[in-house]
Amino acid sequence: MDNNDNKIIDEAFRLEEDCTYSAKGHFESAKKWRYWYYGLMFVSIFTLVLSISNILSDFSTWLIIINAISGFITVIIVFLNPQEKYISHQNSGNHFLSLRNEIRIFREIEISSLELNQKIEKISFLSKKRDELNINSLPISTYGYENAKKQIETDKNTIYEIDKIKGNKNDNK
Repeated sequence: MDNNDNKIIDEAFRLEEDCTYSAKGHFESAKKWRYWYYGLMFVSIFTLVLSISNILSDFSTWLIIINAISGFITVIIVFLNPQEKYISHQNSGNHFLSLRNEIRIFREIEISSLELNQKIEKISFLSKKRDELNINSLPISTYGYENAKKQIETDKNTIYEIDKIKGNKNDNK
């Protein structure tokens, strides 16, 4: 293997690692938005039920407060749209995992059968694909980034069993 091949493989490792962190970060951000959605929906439904049950009773200050809370929570849900953000982050995470797998297949299998110019074209294509995913994805929250980084670095939960058996811990960062 010559120096150019080593540089291409190194870049493939960088892309693969970047995709791993991005995917995990998006999954962590999706989790946060899912919890916000469920929490806000629960409060919204609860206050709506209280509001409806109080309609039959006398007009009171509590009814006004409960109606205001219900309306406020509904406005927050519509404005933030946590369900859409959850879906967007989840999809972005899946796209990054798919790209990571494509990079790994290139690095482990395809690279040995390609000419240098084909290798350069392929790594450039994969890099551009990663850049497009970054451009078209919602930004990862600080919470998502920190949790993803901690999980990846402490748990090493992205290593496949076959890599553990063969001792190839760096193959699947």
